[in-house]
Amino acid sequence: MTTFPEGLIHTLREVSRVAESARIACYLVGGLIRDQLLDRPLRYLNVDVAVPRDGVRLAHRIADQLHGAFVPLDDSLGCARVVIAAATRIEVDISTFRGDSIDADLRLRDFTVNAIAVSLADWLRTPNRPGPLIDPLHGEVALRQRRLVPCFAGTFMDDPVRILRAARFAAQLEFSLDPDARPLMTAAVPALARVAGERVRDELLAIFETDQAHPAIQLLNEVGVLDVLIPELTVGRGVEQGGYHHLDVLGHQIETIAQGDRFLKDFAEFSEPLRQPMAAYCAQQVVERRSRKSLIKLSCLLHDIGKPSRRTVESDGEIWFLGHEETGAEYVPAITERLRLSNRESELVRLMVLHHLRPGFLSREPQLTRRAVYRFFKDLGDDGPSCLLTWWADRMATRGPQSRLDQLDQQRARLEELLNAYFFQSADVVKPPRLINGNELMRALKIPSGPLVGELLQLIEEAQAEGRIHTAEEALALAGDRIRTGDAQ
Repeated sequence: MTTFPEGLIHTLREVSRVAESARIACYLVGGLIRDQLLDRPLRYLNVDVAVPRDGVRLAHRIADQLHGAFVPLDDSLGCARVVIAAATRIEVDISTFRGDSIDADLRLRDFTVNAIAVSLADWLRTPNRPGPLIDPLHGEVALRQRRLVPCFAGTFMDDPVRILRAARFAAQLEFSLDPDARPLMTAAVPALARVAGERVRDELLAIFETDQAHPAIQLLNEVGVLDVLIPELTVGRGVEQGGYHHLDVLGHQIETIAQGDRFLKDFAEFSEPLRQPMAAYCAQQVVERRSRKSLIKLSCLLHDIGKPSRRTVESDGEIWFLGHEETGAEYVPAITERLRLSNRESELVRLMVLHHLRPGFLSREPQLTRRAVYRFFKDLGDDGPSCLLTWWADRMATRGPQSRLDQLDQQRARLEELLNAYFFQSADVVKPPRLINGNELMRALKIPSGPLVGELLQLIEEAQAEGRIHTAEEALALAGDRIRTGDAQ
């Protein structure tokens, strides 16, 4: 059975103490109980507590008593969050019953596996053996059957973001969706247009964080969610791509996520020394609780979004999409704005779409030069490996079973050359330590401050990455020669 850090148990004891002083009963509900019954480790310490009355007022009191932060969630529904910034961040979400009892409240939740409660006082007596369970909708049975069952027929109309939550839970828990849920989801899809972008974003990126994002996105496509959330994407449905591709534009983009799921799970198809650095890189949080892994998969979904508007058919029947990467990159900001991504996340996705073809061009070179490696990472910086992985997912989704194994081996070797340069040869090829700074350059060459200094520093860094120079003296000589020849004006 799942065990919990002492800090969480201490926090819940304090919550119970404050609630008892206010004569308010507390019940643990939702994810903590569900994951505990499944013996799943908690990814984040977020706890749902249901109370019969005064949820927001109680959250205020708990925040004051525990020196935590109070975060309003939905005052009209009596919901608020208390954030405890201890050694590990702990979030306690307090919500007032919907209905006149805990039983009535559970019947109005999203899915039966989340509609199981335990009195907080009972849970604190035996934290590692929760009980007695309050389970009016037989959620424990659904857990054993690994089924996701809506609590009531109107669950998706009641809160349309639950359509996305259904796909997320199915992916995270690897549960099957109850067949009766799908028509209920489809009927509620139009209402998703009115849901706050932040809620959509959190669910969508949580899907991409899993290793089962492809079936989840396929489900959302089939019930019409993508048409509402990203209409720029679904114009690719049915758009034929010609012989090099075995799927239409939209189908290919969704298949690219399947390939990302496959190799981002454990990186087993790459050389062993690369696996741990790549896993750590993809786990980096670009913003809190949103990782590179999730943004790479979002980029996979969007990478060919510019193709439909760039499609041409030549007289010989050949189909082309020239410039689709530039057009796609132009579409990205409006999409990421709707999803309320940060500027940093938006720029990362835009760069992936803009440059997703570039690693493929490099993979065809007979030899990968140090200059080519340097220029790739100069343009993409720390997002370079993200671009390489987006391209690899694209490449693996392109021809499917028709791919030539010898060609794949050659392209994978090029990919690994670039990844090895980033992870193991950065000081030599990617970002060599500066041999000379701008002030030293100006003094030695007697030139004023201005754009020329930056151009010369760039010239020196590139020559250093290529292995042509190694010392400050050589750097000054190179810069002086460039000034004398007049090429750095």
